[in-house]
Amino acid sequence: MKKRIPILSLSLLGLDLFFKYKTEKKPDSQKETALFGEKILIRKVHNHGMAFNILDGEEKIVKATSAGSAVLLLLTRIWYGRFKKGFGQKAGLDLMLAGGLSNLYDRFFRGYVVDYIGFPFKKERIRNLTFNIGDFCLAAGVLLLGASAAIAAARKRCAALCPLRKIRFRNIL
Repeated sequence: MKKRIPILSLSLLGLDLFFKYKTEKKPDSQKETALFGEKILIRKVHNHGMAFNILDGEEKIVKATSAGSAVLLLLTRIWYGRFKKGFGQKAGLDLMLAGGLSNLYDRFFRGYVVDYIGFPFKKERIRNLTFNIGDFCLAAGVLLLGASAAIAAARKRCAALCPLRKIRFRNIL
């Protein structure tokens, strides 16, 4: 079980980089391609900033922030792998690391992040938002890490409030 999480993360990282490569091969003149009954739109967008083009034009700051975050995530994941239990925390960190490394690769080797997944919302502003698999990995990792932390805190609180929970059934007999 321990090795499955990093393998899944590496697979997601590879899949995202593959789709980015295929997206970059598309000519710029090609518009959106609809998939799954127009539920998903595939298009090529170059993001020079961070999420939602924040800090667009501040290449050095964006690269430094991305690299620092990736190093911090990697060190945290190594620490969790050695000293902590908990599938949720490790899986969340691995998903975040896969998404972060994918976008970091783009920033350093392309100079921008390739986004290619959009959704057909009616509002133009929301419709223009474009993501990649790495973005979804980052979001899923944050949610999983947060949910795992909340569950762990609830268990700890319950153990403190419910002293009978610590008594094993066989000790009662």
